[in-house]
Formats: sequence, structure tokens, C-alpha cells
Amino acid sequence: MSDIHDNDAFDRRAKQLHATALASISPQTLAKLRAARQAAAQPARPGHAWRWIAATAFSAVFAVAIGVQFVPRTSTPVAPAQPVASASATSDYSTSLDENPDLYVWLASAEGQRLASE
Repeated sequence: MSDIHDNDAFDRRAKQLHATALASISPQTLAKLRAARQAAAQPARPGHAWRWIAATAFSAVFAVAIGVQFVPRTSTPVAPAQPVASASATSDYSTSLDENPDLYVWLASAEGQRLASE
């Protein structure tokens, strides 16, 4: 253990242990290591990028589909079935009520109150 403080002796001992370890590796393991090193040195095969693009696109579409379900929906106002009366017709109607007080007399009568309560 005194070799640790002496860097040169430590390096020689480490190299010696490394050489011993390399000598004890089986030929089958060395062949597998060489094949793996050569495969790693090869450039990536072209033509597989579309798989990554398709997977990313599918994930994005799926995320948007899930997200749309959580968006609050706003109610759309329903268009009236009949056209709205013009301003002149409304003003004519209000003036006719003002000119005809019999309507108010009828509403105050017993018959008008009976119809209003139904």
C-alpha cells in the first residue's frame, strides 16, 4: 500500500494488472468486444429517422387530443327563430299602448287578473 504515494510505482502496478487482466480474457469475449467496437464505430444507418419523426408526431397529436378535452367549452348564442322587429314597429307598439288606456283598465279587472294568474 505504500505504492499509492509513489505515482510512478502506482502507474507501473496498474499497467501490470491491466496486462494480466487482458491476458486472461477468453477469445470469445475478445471477439464480442471487437464486434461491439466496430459496430459502435459505424455511422448510423440512414432511413430510420422517419420512425423517430412518426413517433414524435403521434405523441404530439395524442397530447393535443388529450389537452383539447380539458379546454372549457363556450356556449354559442342561439340565433332567434324569427327576425327581430324593427325599431319603428317597436315604437308604434309602445305608442299604441300609451294611447289605449282600456288595456290597463282590463288588466286591473277581475277577468284580467284571473288570466294573469293562470
